[in-house]
Amino acid sequence: MNDKPDYTPKSNEAEWHITYKCDLNCPNCNRLCFLPPTTPDMTLDDAQEFNRQARELEWHPRIVILGGEPTLHRYLFAFIDIANELSPGRVEVWSNGYREAAKEQLTQIRAEGKAKVCEETIKADGCMVLPQADFFLAPTDFGVINHRPCHNHAAIGCGISVDAGGYAVCSIGGAIDSVLDLKVRTKQLEDLFDPDFAHKQTCALCDVCGRELGITSHHIAKSQVLHGSLMSPTWQAAVKRIEQRKKKEEGAE
Repeated sequence: MNDKPDYTPKSNEAEWHITYKCDLNCPNCNRLCFLPPTTPDMTLDDAQEFNRQARELEWHPRIVILGGEPTLHRYLFAFIDIANELSPGRVEVWSNGYREAAKEQLTQIRAEGKAKVCEETIKADGCMVLPQADFFLAPTDFGVINHRPCHNHAAIGCGISVDAGGYAVCSIGGAIDSVLDLKVRTKQLEDLFDPDFAHKQTCALCDVCGRELGITSHHIAKSQVLHGSLMSPTWQAAVKRIEQRKKKEEGAE
């Protein structure tokens, strides 16, 4: 008898991270958009491949197109069309709506009616400090093993993460996996619906995600503020590694 919790997708939602590039640098961004992207932009082929695999599973989720900032992707409107091929009338775009170009694209999306624009993600005044202040506190850095998943994932389920690197059961799993180089994303959508795989991937992600861990004096003492966010050693090391790699790349140009 398998007594493991069931962490397979429950929300009937897929979040397409078509780019991790962003024109804002909000502290505590749980997609780490204040860093140079560690996952390339999605291609239209990536989106079509997701649709193909979803059809094989007879799964037609609501599709959220986001980033990063999705209006920075040159093929945003093509992604909207592809999403509607799988889930017509159930497509949303989550944008910060900050740049004039973004405002113009969102106006066009509203006029065409192929996707709903999420008004809650609009940041008309630019950068803001986001609320998930304990996100970058890896439980394993504090001796907490098998950290319990956050309420959304364990109880109701967030949308799965879809990006150029593959699929994750957690909506921010792709960003976590990419930045920390965990290598737990999969290219096979059906894996997420396998209870054993979903449990293994969830545990790997939750062990390094501090969502709902809370901030205590003990956590603060072992952490450091980088990019306006409190980070434990695991996250500090990853951020510094990514920044050093970016400097080397710029120096080689």
